[in-house]
Amino acid sequence: MSTITLLSPAKINLTLDILGVRPDGYHELCSIIQPIDFFDEVSIEIGDGEGISLESSGIEIPEGGDNLAWKAADMYLGESGLSRSVKIHIRKRIPPGSGLGGGSGNAAAVLVGLNKLTGALTEEKLLMIGGKIGADVSFFIRSQSAIAEGIGEKITLLRDFPLFYYLVLCPKLHISTQEIYNKWDELHSAREHNSLNTYESDIRATVSMFKDNAKPPLRNDLEEAAIELYPEISSYKKILSSMGAESVMMTGSGSSVYALFKNEDEAVDAYDYLKTSPTFKSVLAGGIKGWHFVI
Repeated sequence: MSTITLLSPAKINLTLDILGVRPDGYHELCSIIQPIDFFDEVSIEIGDGEGISLESSGIEIPEGGDNLAWKAADMYLGESGLSRSVKIHIRKRIPPGSGLGGGSGNAAAVLVGLNKLTGALTEEKLLMIGGKIGADVSFFIRSQSAIAEGIGEKITLLRDFPLFYYLVLCPKLHISTQEIYNKWDELHSAREHNSLNTYESDIRATVSMFKDNAKPPLRNDLEEAAIELYPEISSYKKILSSMGAESVMMTGSGSSVYALFKNEDEAVDAYDYLKTSPTFKSVLAGGIKGWHFVI
């Protein structure tokens, strides 16, 4: 019997551009993403026998086949051909439906953890499995600042990218990603949907802007759709702006919004002021690079 415990990070979408809609109905995107030190804790135990079990504590989540971490274990065993029992426990802190990628991060933690224990698959195979599970899983397998393209499965690492500080507000809203994409479809014309082949993303220039001293060029094409459905998201952005934050944006498909700081003290000052609010959870976090294991 072998066990391993990983700290499963959240993520921040610094940019999220929707380039169009593919013939299969999926949205083609390009996003600059950074993992942050806001963690779930994922423990994995393998033993003789067969079967997958998943338990959780903290925030309530599905514990069966609807959980992405459970699916990750099932796909790992299938791809590796291993016959093992797998027990997973998730100590859940990252709110589901918040745009912070907690479920995808948990799935990646299971893939990475199982591979640490067994060494059965290559990283390329893990990335392939991740792409089949969910849009952000491939990003989390490497857990480094990166450009994600396609439907999130094409990952280009940004090895010298700066690590920022964040104040994240997590409203008590569980938002369906599919709901937001459906609203985005309603808000955009067929001409825009068909622009995928002619769209040229200047993503490298954007990356350079994050590295210099200019104001970070945050953007999120899903924000308009999310605010149409949940106008209170705009109110949470205004709260952060009222604290003097100049770089404020929604992450992913929402509901969380964040303020980006280059100076840690400024982030701490804003957090200290908002941390006792009863209407949202405040998280002070910093960008990270690589996986963190619990010894």
